[in-house]
Amino acid sequence: MAGELLISAGPGEWRAAWVDGGEAVELYVERGDTKPAGSIHLGRVVRIVPGLDAALVDIGDERPGFLPLRDVPEGIKAEEGARLVVKVRREAWAEKAPRLTAKVDTPGLALRLDPPAQLFPTTGLAAALALRLPAAPQQITTDDNAVLADLRSVFREAEIAQPAADEWPIDLDSAFDAALMPSLALRGGGRVHIEEARAATLIDVDTGTPESGSAERAALAANRAAAGLIARQLRLRNIGGPVVIDFVGLDRRAARERVRHALEAALANDPAKPQLLGWTRLGHIELVRPRRGRSLADALLEPNSRAKQPVAVAHEALRRLQREARANPAANWRLIAAPAVAAALRGAAAPALQALETRLGRRIAIEAGPDREGFDIAPL
Repeated sequence: MAGELLISAGPGEWRAAWVDGGEAVELYVERGDTKPAGSIHLGRVVRIVPGLDAALVDIGDERPGFLPLRDVPEGIKAEEGARLVVKVRREAWAEKAPRLTAKVDTPGLALRLDPPAQLFPTTGLAAALALRLPAAPQQITTDDNAVLADLRSVFREAEIAQPAADEWPIDLDSAFDAALMPSLALRGGGRVHIEEARAATLIDVDTGTPESGSAERAALAANRAAAGLIARQLRLRNIGGPVVIDFVGLDRRAARERVRHALEAALANDPAKPQLLGWTRLGHIELVRPRRGRSLADALLEPNSRAKQPVAVAHEALRRLQREARANPAANWRLIAAPAVAAALRGAAAPALQALETRLGRRIAIEAGPDREGFDIAPL
C-alpha cells in the first residue's frame, strides 16, 4: 500500500495524515500520552480481579492495562507484584483501559529494567506514529526541520521533504476541522450526521429537498453517495466498535440491496476490515469496525461535546506560536488563553511549552483571560 505521510510537528504534539490518491484517508494525533497498539512493555501486576478473570498491569499509562488471564501463557504467574512483559492489543480510549496480552516474546532487555518500561518501539513520537500507520510510507512531508533526524531514524526507506506550505497536497488544519464536524454535505444534496455515543456510533442520512425526480430515486441516490462518504469518514476519524446507519427509507428490497452493496464496496479498502452485518428489522444497517486505538474525537474533543479539550487547544496554541516565531524570531511572546487552556499549559502541556521555550531561547508569558474561549498570541 503506497502512501504519503504528512506531519505537522508542533511542540509535544504531531498531527499527521495518511494521503492516498491526493486526499487524506487517515488522521493521527500523536502526543505520546497513550501506548499504541502493538507496543511492548515491561509492566507490574497491581491487582488481580477474580470477578473479571483478569489482572490490572501498570505499564506507565494513565490507568493500568486490562490483561485477561486467558492471555497469560502457562508457566507465567500473574500475581500481584509480578513483572510481566505485555503487548498492547487495543489502545486506551475514552474511559477504557488499554487491552493487553502476555503472549509475546520476552526481549532480553527486560531483564535489566524496572517496570514500567517500554521495550518496543523506541520512545519518541515518530516511533509511536509508525505503529499506527497502515503501511510503511514511501514519502514523508513535514513542516519542521527539527524532526528530520527522528523521522529518518524510524522511516529509513522513505523520502523525506520539507516543502513550503503551499506545496502540500492538502491543507492539514482544514482536514482535521472537517473530520470533527458532526454533519457533512453530500454531493447532489442531502447530509450525513455522525454522532459517536458511548455504546455505538450513530449515523443518519438525509436527502435534503430534491428539486426533481421521484422520491425513491432521490433516496437511492443520496444513500449510495452517503455509503462512500460514511466509509471514508469511519476510517478518517478512526471510529471503532458498533456502527448503526439510518439510511433514507427505501420500499423496494432490490434498492436496499444496492445500498448495502455500495457500502460493502466502499468499506473494502479499509485496513481495519469492518464487518457488515446487514439490515435490521428496524431498517438500519449495522456494521462493526475493529477498534485498535482512540478515535479522533477521543483525542481532541471533550466527552459528549463538540468542544475541544483544553490540552488540544493548548497544543494548537503552541503550534501557532511556533509558526509565528519562525516569521519573527527576535520577538518575545505572550500567550493569552482561556483559564482551562492556561491550566493545561501549566499542566499536561507544560513539557511542550518548556520544549518550545528552549528552542526559541526565550520565555513565553502565559496569561489566563477569563472572558476568552480560545487563545491569542502577541509579541511583547
